[in-house]
Amino acid sequence: APATGEAGIPGEVVIMVKGGYTPDTVQATAGEPLRLTFDRQETASCSEEIVMPDFGIRRYLPANELTTVTINPESPGTYEFTCGMGMLRGRVIVR
Repeated sequence: APATGEAGIPGEVVIMVKGGYTPDTVQATAGEPLRLTFDRQETASCSEEIVMPDFGIRRYLPANELTTVTINPESPGTYEFTCGMGMLRGRVIVR
């Protein structure tokens, strides 16, 4: 189900980072902010960064901590997020 909140209040999705992203597909609504909280439960160097090229985001994810990234997708489409090395992949599907 899409993340829904009151106007201007981002929906929030928590994504576990451990050998990949769980969930690796997130639904969102165009024009509504979305808060992605990455819960990194490992120390593998591959997953230490989250990259969202469509939003110009590259963020360090400390091990065993929560890191929140807020995006505001203006148009429908599929927006990928990956680790810094491009090995782990997830996506935000915006309708």
